Amino acid sequence: MFWNKKDKLPVTPEDKEWVEDKLLAIKSIFNEVDYYKNIETILPTKRFYDKEFDGTEEDAWFILEQTKIYMDIPHEGIKLEFFSNTPIEMADGTLLSTPSDNIQGTWMGATGTYQSKGEDIIISIEKEQLKNPLELIATMSHELSHYILLYEGWLLENDEYLTDLLAVAYGFGIFIGNTRFNFSTFSNLKGSGWQMSRKGYLPEQIVAYAMAWLSIYRKENTDWKKFLNKSMLKYFEQNIQYIENNRDKIRFE
Repeated sequence: MFWNKKDKLPVTPEDKEWVEDKLLAIKSIFNEVDYYKNIETILPTKRFYDKEFDGTEEDAWFILEQTKIYMDIPHEGIKLEFFSNTPIEMADGTLLSTPSDNIQGTWMGATGTYQSKGEDIIISIEKEQLKNPLELIATMSHELSHYILLYEGWLLENDEYLTDLLAVAYGFGIFIGNTRFNFSTFSNLKGSGWQMSRKGYLPEQIVAYAMAWLSIYRKENTDWKKFLNKSMLKYFEQNIQYIENNRDKIRFE
């Protein structure tokens, strides 16, 4: 065959260019280029988050402090608040909007939000996140990326896609990528079944390309790929193979 499917990039040329441009631009956030090159991938192990999680707000505070360390954020005034997107089901099967629907406005359905009020930084976490530490870490790294980009003045306007990418650049790709889609069961008065929810902003393919680019740029041992879910692992390996076979088409500087 003239076309080798295994060597096909699973992202568009436009997305490839965007990832490379933004990852190279992110270097300017760091005072030392070597720091950017030496960031390691954060793993879902006790080496990085040494705690027995029990679904309490204390878990969120612990994850906040640990994630701040890995993202080199010294700010001591970051506050956590909690809200719920879970609707209230009445006896007749009807659903009532929760208070957070009105409070969050267009943020309804969000897993976390970021607010800056003067010197006060408030990260709000949806309570369902407390049941899943991996999702909570992904959300926390995303919201703290808002802090770096907005509070520290790197962006004047919010950019959710760049915020996701910055979290990946800080080593949180496993968490960001693995939590793009969530499948779960549901049960109510009308029946039961499966439901899917989408979290985050960047698609799996783009997260995987960013991780592949970073791993080669940083000359990183990728044994951590065993922590990627099935679809993320497939995209990551496709991207790695493409980059290694097409170095002349990849921008690293």
